[in-house]
Amino acid sequence: MALVCTAVASSPTEAHLQTQSQGSREQRIELVIEDRTFFLAKSGPIQLGAPLEIVVKTRDTVRHGFMSSMLIGLLVSGEDDQIVTYGKGVEGFYVNPGKTLVIRFSTEGPGSVPFHCDLHECMKGELSISEVPTV
Repeated sequence: MALVCTAVASSPTEAHLQTQSQGSREQRIELVIEDRTFFLAKSGPIQLGAPLEIVVKTRDTVRHGFMSSMLIGLLVSGEDDQIVTYGKGVEGFYVNPGKTLVIRFSTEGPGSVPFHCDLHECMKGELSISEVPTV
């Protein structure tokens, strides 16, 4: 079994900007924030129980949050060029204008991972991790 991670697009423009790299073995998902919108930039097969990186890059000139209640029960770390946060009970992180945030944790099972920016209520997204049989 392999897992595929996808993001739900809220507009045709967003859907057009999203790409998936199905051949990649990296346990990495890349999101870009631009014009106060989350876009999926890169994804690939994800294995349960293995470390996963979510890389959030912002091209905006304002600070954004990446918050998800799913992170609270997990051992998670968040890192940018100034600070590293590590532990359980962390609901999210902030990414400063023009910077990159790397969030690391292990996936526990298939399901939906809703996330949002707590500073801009219209910014929302969802990652969906599903089991897909491989041939």
